[in-house]
Amino acid sequence: MKVTMLVPSYRKAGIGDAVRCDAHPDMDYDALERSLITNNDADVTFVDFAALDACRDPRVQLVTKLLGRDAGLAALGFYHHSRGVDCIFSNSESISMPLSLMFRMSTAKRPGHVVICHRLSTGKKTLFFKTLKVHKEMDKLFVYSDIQRKHGVEVLGIPADKLTHIHFHADTDFYRPDNSRQVVANQISAAGLEWRDYPTLIGAAQRLNTLDFRLAAASPWSKHTNETERTELPANVGARRYEYGELRELYGSSAVVACPLYETDFQAGITSILEAMAMGCAVIATRTTGQTDVIEDGVTGLYVDPGDVDGWCRALERLTRDTALRESLGANARAWILNHASLALWVRQISSEIAKFGVASTSWQANCKHFAAGEKV
Repeated sequence: MKVTMLVPSYRKAGIGDAVRCDAHPDMDYDALERSLITNNDADVTFVDFAALDACRDPRVQLVTKLLGRDAGLAALGFYHHSRGVDCIFSNSESISMPLSLMFRMSTAKRPGHVVICHRLSTGKKTLFFKTLKVHKEMDKLFVYSDIQRKHGVEVLGIPADKLTHIHFHADTDFYRPDNSRQVVANQISAAGLEWRDYPTLIGAAQRLNTLDFRLAAASPWSKHTNETERTELPANVGARRYEYGELRELYGSSAVVACPLYETDFQAGITSILEAMAMGCAVIATRTTGQTDVIEDGVTGLYVDPGDVDGWCRALERLTRDTALRESLGANARAWILNHASLALWVRQISSEIAKFGVASTSWQANCKHFAAGEKV
């Protein structure tokens, strides 16, 4: 089968060697591509921002200039990587929405279209899904939280059988427990930037001055400002960037991994929560509208209400004083990840949906006359 993957990022050079050397977690799109090639004998075309940068097609360049890079990636996939293709995988609704409109305007039969949707509950998504009904040009949509699935079905009118909630993932081979690692009983760590409520956690740190807080306040994906850079930090709080190996060491040496969040209706914080849970760490997170699907309070972690400094103080004091509870939460968390949110499981779920389009549509290949002859990237 032939598959096109549209991924809104740059593929990291040398990542395979780093994964094999245990210096970097496996990337989901790399793992998915390998699975499709190995298990489905797929011919996979990987299209990322590097391919977009190299494209000289004026149509693609115009779309990119007017509508942004994700829409440009959609145009690149449409004009150059959909002929004779069984399935296109769009790793963002910001790609799938414009791509679906391009399919709609074409007279050719489209290939299968499998989509990851990160957040459906914004005004722009309402226009595309509820008004323009772009989901008609999508065959399967995956979302990472139940609240987003509910919004998609009840508000946007996406058919329930098209929209599936799956859990995000952690590479459980990279993020794994290490019993030889020394846990520092008073060390609290936190990582990430998306919707992070570090001011509330710092407020708790000011009261709990015997605890050592280490913040890895960075993210390659977030558009949010790093509030720790413009805040005078207490003496017991440090913030800096950590490489992947360093971050794993930070998680593993911490008594508690914290994920303080502002209220939001999507799964902000999910990456660091799952990474820490995969390592068997005790996790405390803010219970937001969008972050309720992973942690079972008191079983696989603890929840605190948004903006609740007192609640953070109580939860942190409870876990730093109770080693048995920390170990129980961590063991349960690791087991939950292996059963529900491993990278391997995510790959199986996505690849099995893509594999359903294993025979190319002959009508799609026959009706590609709207493509200009000799188009090249």
